[in-house]
Amino acid sequence: MAKTKRTSSASSSSLLDQFSSPVSVLILLSIIGLVLYGQSMSFTIGKFDEDVIITFNEKLLKNPSNVFEVLQRDAFFNNPGRNFYRPTQNLSIFLDTQIGKGKSWAYYLTNILLHISTCWLLFLTLKDFRFRPSTALATTLIYATSPLFVHVIAWIPGRGDLLIAMFTLLCLRATFRYLDTGKVSTLIFLHVCFFLSMFSKETSVLIPIIITAAWWMLYPRRAETSKTLALTLLPCLIPIVLWFVARSMVIPKYPDATVFGFIPFLNNLRAIPETIGKFLVPIGLAPLPAFTWLVTGLGSVVAIALVVAALRHATDNERKLTIFGIGWFLLFSAPGVAYTNELGKIAYDYLEHRSYLPMVGTGIVIAVILGRLMDSRHRSSVSLAILAAVVFYGGFSYMRAKNYKTAGAFYDMAIAGNPHSGMSYLNRGYLRAISNDLKGAEADYTSAMTYCPEYAEAYVNRGVLYQNIQRDADAGNDFKQAVLRNPELFAAHYNMANWYSRREDMPNALKHYRRSMELKPNFAEGWAMIASIIAKQGDLPTALPIFEKALALDPALMVGYVNRGKAFYNVGRASEACADWRQAAAIGSAEASQLAQTFCK
Repeated sequence: MAKTKRTSSASSSSLLDQFSSPVSVLILLSIIGLVLYGQSMSFTIGKFDEDVIITFNEKLLKNPSNVFEVLQRDAFFNNPGRNFYRPTQNLSIFLDTQIGKGKSWAYYLTNILLHISTCWLLFLTLKDFRFRPSTALATTLIYATSPLFVHVIAWIPGRGDLLIAMFTLLCLRATFRYLDTGKVSTLIFLHVCFFLSMFSKETSVLIPIIITAAWWMLYPRRAETSKTLALTLLPCLIPIVLWFVARSMVIPKYPDATVFGFIPFLNNLRAIPETIGKFLVPIGLAPLPAFTWLVTGLGSVVAIALVVAALRHATDNERKLTIFGIGWFLLFSAPGVAYTNELGKIAYDYLEHRSYLPMVGTGIVIAVILGRLMDSRHRSSVSLAILAAVVFYGGFSYMRAKNYKTAGAFYDMAIAGNPHSGMSYLNRGYLRAISNDLKGAEADYTSAMTYCPEYAEAYVNRGVLYQNIQRDADAGNDFKQAVLRNPELFAAHYNMANWYSRREDMPNALKHYRRSMELKPNFAEGWAMIASIIAKQGDLPTALPIFEKALALDPALMVGYVNRGKAFYNVGRASEACADWRQAAAIGSAEASQLAQTFCK
C-alpha cells in the first residue's frame, strides 16, 4: 500500500521490535500455530457437521475421479443442494482426502496452515497501514492465540472462514500493490484470489466494498486513482455473477426469511458484542453457544472501551484507522448475524467461527491503541504485558483445543457451554447409543425433550432406542409425538410406518410410508415397503411398477428383491421369485439365500 503517516513516531525499539521482520514473524507464527493446534492432527472426525460433510461422503471424497462432482454439490455434498454453495471449500476437503487417504491429520493440518497464513497476512497488512512492526506483531500475536478461534481451527467445517479471511487480506494487499505498481501479474493475482474467495464463502461479495472503503479512507491521491480502482474492481462482478448462477443450479431455492434475513439479524444482534468480549476475555466460550447477559454485557463494555480508547486524543490517521476497523468488523459480521439455524435455539444462537474474518477489524482498532501505548515511556512494560497476555491466551487455547479430540468430548463441552441445546443432547445421545450406553442415550434424548419440547428428532431417536430394547409401546408413543410435533419430518413418518407395519396395521403403515415418500421421494427403501404392502393386499399389478421404481433408485436394494420375490411366489410366479432371491443373495442377503435354498430347488 502507498505510504501513509505512521500511527506512532517513537524511534526507540521494544522487545517485540527484535522479532518483527516478515520472515521471523512467519517462523514465530508457524511455531505458535503448530504448538497450539498440532495436537488436532490426532483428533477423530465426527463432531458437529464433520460426520455429515466427511464421514458420510467418504466414498465420494476418496475417488479421485469425483473432482468435478464435488464442485457441483452444496457445502454438505448434497445433490440437489440444500444449504450453502462453497465449491472452493469442497475442493480443499476433497484434496485433503486425497492427500491423507481420509485420515484426520490432513484436514486439521490444512486448517492450521490457513490460520498461520492469515495471521502472517494480518501482520503484513498492519505494516501496510504503517503501524510500527512491534505494534503489528503484538496485535497479530493476540489474534493468533485468541481462544475465540479454537473453534474455527480445531473444527474442520471452520474451513470456509479460514479461506475467506486469507483471501480477503490477499485481495486487499494485491489491490493496493496494483495501484502502486500497475503490474498486470498483480491484477491477475487479485482476481484469482477474489474468484477463489467468492467460491469459498458467500460473504466474499463484500470484499470490493471493504477495498473501496480502505482506498477512500487510507489511500492517498484518491482523485488520481479513482478510475483505476473502478476498473480494477469491475471484473469482480464476473465471479459474483458466476457464483449466483452456479448456486441456482446446485441449490434450487434460497433460505426462508426466518432463516436468513432482517428478522434473524435483529434477533442475533447480541452476537456482535458477545464475540468482541470473547475475543479479549475468554468467558462463555462454547462451540454451540447461547446468548447470556453476562457475556453480552461484558462484550458491550469491552467494545465501548476499545472505541473510546482508540478515539481518545486520536490523530487524524488514527481516527480513520479506527473507523475503518469498526466498519470492517460490522460489515463482515452482518451476514453471519443475519443467519440462524433452521432449528433456532434448539441448536444454538450463533457460531463463534463466523467471527474469524470480522475480528480483523477489531484487530485494527486494537493496533491503534497498542501503537499509542507502545510509544509511551512505559513501552517495555506494555510489551511485557502483551507477551503475558499472549502466553495466557495460548495456554487457554491449547487446553480448550483438547476438548475437540473426540465427538464425545466435543458434545460434553457443548452442553457445558449451552445446557439448553437440544441438538447437543441429541447428538451426544446418538453417540452413546451406538456405544451401547443405552441409559446414557435415553437420558440425553429425554434432556433434549425437556429443554426443547417441540424437538421432534429427539422423540424419533428415543423411539428407535425403545424399539431396539423391546419397549414397543413406548416406541410407538414417541413416534406419534414426533409426527405431532413436526409433520414435515421424514424420519418421524417413516419410523411410525415401520412401527405400524410390525403390528400388522397396514392401512396406517401405508399412510405414513406414503407421507414419508412425499417428504423424501428418492428414498428407495420407502417405495419398496409401499410396494410390499400393496402386494400383500393382493394388488400385484399396482405393486410391480413401484418395486421397479425402488430398484431403479437403488439397484442394490436387497429388501426390494426379497419382497418382490415373495410377491411373485405368492401368485405362483416361482421362476421370477427365485431370480429375485438369487439376485438379493448375490448382493449379500442372508434371508434371500435361505429362501432360494428352500423354494428354488
